[in-house]
Order: sequence, then C-alpha cells, then structure tokens
Amino acid sequence: MAALTTVAHYITAARRLLLDETEPYRYSDVDVVDALNYGHLEARRLRPDLFLPDTDTVTSYSSASTGTTVVMDMQYRMSLVFYICGHMQLIDTEDTSDARAAAFMARFVTQMTSLNT
Repeated sequence: MAALTTVAHYITAARRLLLDETEPYRYSDVDVVDALNYGHLEARRLRPDLFLPDTDTVTSYSSASTGTTVVMDMQYRMSLVFYICGHMQLIDTEDTSDARAAAFMARFVTQMTSLNT
C-alpha cells in the first residue's frame, strides 16, 4: 500500500477500490483528480482545523502533475480516498452504484467528523 502522499497514490488507491486497475480505465485520471479536488474542499468544509493556519487558500491538483504532494493529515488520507470512490460511483451510470456511492460517502463523513478514525 502506498503512503498516499502524491496525486498518483490517490489515483492508484481509488482505482483499487473501484476495481478499475486495467486499461482502458473506466474512469479517467482527470475525473479521479477532479474528485480528489472536490474531496479536499469537502474535507476543508467539515474540518477547517486541519487546514490551519491558511484556511483561505484552496489547493487544486492536476492529473498532469501526478507527482504533486497532496496536503492532508495522515490519519485522514484514506478518508479522502473514500470520498473519491464515492464521487466516482455517483457519476457512474449504473443503478447498482448508488448504494456503494452512499457507503463510500458516509464513510468519508464519519471518518472526517469522528474523534476515533
């Protein structure tokens, strides 16, 4: 398991949970990184204390720079992967994705807001 430090690590971890590890991928890197950016914003909304002292700066990651370090407290990195997976499942066209998306999103929120992650 990668340390979840770079954009590439998040893409790989999300693909593993989404069962999307064989090319051609079902989800593009651009879409996965967009979900990472949305998840980062949601994490900021739920836990602004994790982004102190600079709560006004919004970091945006790019699929063109997968070596970029993602700034996230270590204990919440997997929560961000859950958000990415939930987001990807939400935009999927299959009806069976809804329950899985809800489970990923619920896990993200629970882990971000509970004291024991």
